[in-house]
Amino acid sequence: MPTLLGAADGTAKADTPFAVFRIMRDGRSDLFATGHYLDSVRVQPDGSLRLSERIVVCDSSVVDTLLAIPL
Repeated sequence: MPTLLGAADGTAKADTPFAVFRIMRDGRSDLFATGHYLDSVRVQPDGSLRLSERIVVCDSSVVDTLLAIPL
């Protein structure tokens, strides 16, 4: 669940943890990566919310260099 870090001037800051699991063809699953997103969300003039910045902080020390889909 996201944690709201604060809000000011129409922008909210949030911290959201993530875990990525890789499921192999034989059914085995491995923890692939962990970390958290530091997001800035801005309120638009029409009241909608837009993601204005996302910083990905990866806690895992080794990530597969052949990764085809970005975290």
